[in-house]
Amino acid sequence: MTRFVLVAIFALLWFGTASAQSLNMAMSAQPDTLDPQATAATSAFQVTKSLYDTLVDVSPKGEIVPSLASSWRIGPDGLRYTFHLVQTAFSDGTPFTSADVKASIERIQSASLASPKRTEFAMIASVTTPDPRTAVLNLSKPNPAMLATLASGWGAILPTKAIAAGRNFATHPIGTGPFRLQRWTQGSSLTLIRNPDYFKGAPKLTNVTIRFVKDAAVQLQGLISGEFDVIDTVTAADQPTVQKNPELRLVRQPSGLVLVAAINNRRPYLDDPRVRRALNLAVDKQTILDVAYGGGKAVGTFMDAGSPWLPPSIKPFPYDPAKAKQLLKAAGVPIHWTLDLVLPQPYPSHIKAGQMLQAMLEQVGVNARIRVVEWGVWLSTVYRGQHDFDLTVIGHTGKLDPSLRLGGYGDPKTNYVGYDDPAVVKELAGAASETDHATRKALYAKVLTAMHDDAPFIYFGTPFSTYAERANVEGFWITPVLDTFDFRSATVG
Repeated sequence: MTRFVLVAIFALLWFGTASAQSLNMAMSAQPDTLDPQATAATSAFQVTKSLYDTLVDVSPKGEIVPSLASSWRIGPDGLRYTFHLVQTAFSDGTPFTSADVKASIERIQSASLASPKRTEFAMIASVTTPDPRTAVLNLSKPNPAMLATLASGWGAILPTKAIAAGRNFATHPIGTGPFRLQRWTQGSSLTLIRNPDYFKGAPKLTNVTIRFVKDAAVQLQGLISGEFDVIDTVTAADQPTVQKNPELRLVRQPSGLVLVAAINNRRPYLDDPRVRRALNLAVDKQTILDVAYGGGKAVGTFMDAGSPWLPPSIKPFPYDPAKAKQLLKAAGVPIHWTLDLVLPQPYPSHIKAGQMLQAMLEQVGVNARIRVVEWGVWLSTVYRGQHDFDLTVIGHTGKLDPSLRLGGYGDPKTNYVGYDDPAVVKELAGAASETDHATRKALYAKVLTAMHDDAPFIYFGTPFSTYAERANVEGFWITPVLDTFDFRSATVG
């Protein structure tokens, strides 16, 4: 009897250990907050994807599919979206109902939250809740991007009671997601634990630990040693090392990124389109893509290379330093003009691109003084706040609808580069509510053409989405276009 009990206990312990799976990931930039409605940072959405759910989701093929809404119906006039909701609960045990949809949308619309994504919900005039399992969004005008907005990270659903109580979701998130927050040591790491009651089925991973590691070389060494199972940064120079190692796997897929050197259009001389076009002509984009980012395709406007919304008539600016010098001289730019080039520290590829940009601008008589700042500082002083920069290198992640990438441009008060074009504002407003696809595409073509000609950015192009993992990792994937991490089906063998 005793022997049987011991064998049974050993078996229980062995199988319990075997079924427990942990995944360790290295991530270059940590989130600024875990409140998905209070941020525009991709690094935040990469983490909150595991904590919260949205009404609709994005499949590995990039299609919008059911999530907290099992189905939906759009009225013939495009003004009424009726969502039928699944039955599940938040991580604090509170049942999910239509009241939470209403409260979450009203929260992101509120002036008090001042969400950077507030304008994307402006067309929702009201949310009604006929019953706990039905939520109806009533729009003031048609919005073809509505489902795309609801599928994005900022469309997360939060619990009504916690919203009413003024909960600090930034550090104490409550969602219906596949994982729950166990611990967040800011500046160091973040640990997620499995939600065993997840309505789509409990994840196979027991926990996920994300360490914030800025140094790409440290990430790679951790992957080789087995300290990390997945890393999000592989420099172009390190990619062959990963490919040659049978214990590792390099994953490259099309991205929705647009890599740019953003230009502060508010600054003297930079407020002149001739100068901004000259800076584009001074830069060899393909070389920057190949050396700093491991390859990619150059673009000539603010849209990713693979987008069906990118007009084929728009071509990248050629590399023409001589023409750049002529334009700079015609615009009256002084000799030895010096620019403040701000680079975000967690991104070695952006820093490399910035160094190459500095050298190329020097060839046309423009000095760029590099200033490297922490990611949090970049968000608060470059992207937001006083917009303290002349140039900065950054990648704008993909959006499921062009209005989500282009919204706010043309109005200098609503875009960080201060791009000012009333015609663009008018065309974007029309495209945002236009339901005819051909008309909408023509309006966006006008906007993208203007953004080529006015050149509020130095456009580099679209790189591959590249990360690396141990060969025994299966099921981890990055959301197409949105570039968020999905651990729901991941396993570590």
